[in-house]
Amino acid sequence: MYFVLRMDKVNFVIPMAGLSRRFAEAGITRPKYMLEAGGRTLFEHSLASLPLNLPGRVVLVALAAHEAEFGVKAFIEGRMRLLAPGKSWELVLLAAPTRGQAETALAAEGAAPPSEGLAVYNIDTGFSSPALERRLADPAQRRDGVLGCFRLTARDPKWSFAAAGPDGAVTRTAEKEQISENALTGLYHFSRASDFYGAARRQIAAGQAVRGEFYIAPMYNELIAAGGKFVLDTAESLTPLGTPEDLERLRGAR
Repeated sequence: MYFVLRMDKVNFVIPMAGLSRRFAEAGITRPKYMLEAGGRTLFEHSLASLPLNLPGRVVLVALAAHEAEFGVKAFIEGRMRLLAPGKSWELVLLAAPTRGQAETALAAEGAAPPSEGLAVYNIDTGFSSPALERRLADPAQRRDGVLGCFRLTARDPKWSFAAAGPDGAVTRTAEKEQISENALTGLYHFSRASDFYGAARRQIAAGQAVRGEFYIAPMYNELIAAGGKFVLDTAESLTPLGTPEDLERLRGAR
């Protein structure tokens, strides 16, 4: 006798509508996700971290100005063909930059149904987690959602963080405040997309920004207070891709 695990849909939302200011200041005008290192674009390094063979689609949110100047849609089409042939994806274009990742991801609502799973992931980090696919697919493991993390013992509060209790459930999240050794990779999963949409809207309406931006990590505190149970998925390795220095480090390591 054997059992087949039912695979619920997980729609991956990729916010990529930033202005990449640190790259622009270094004289690099192309969107950072189009830049190459180690024979791959940063887009590929980032999305290769995800279990894209799970049912669902990929929704990418970018700037209309970047589409007009750099051909974002054609770029994505070519890379998705390499990363996940046949995978359904949609590009949402914004007229202007948003006030942070939460607001950008909220723009994907029309392409990611509220009753299905939702996982937001940034475009400037790569990681490896062999356990992530099964955790996202198994309702008993993922509970109300999964936060990707990595162990960070050094003092470096630039990240998002999550604290967990003895049972492994997340008890608190924080942005730019090192409340534990669980630094977050940028993968934010919700078993029901409606939980994200509701929390994001309430956060924005209340003006709950951190340093002028609306982040996703702090939203979990509201959901936890309402009884939500969230778990961590610890990556085996992590590769930051968000700065010109990160890019040069990756190039030098290959």
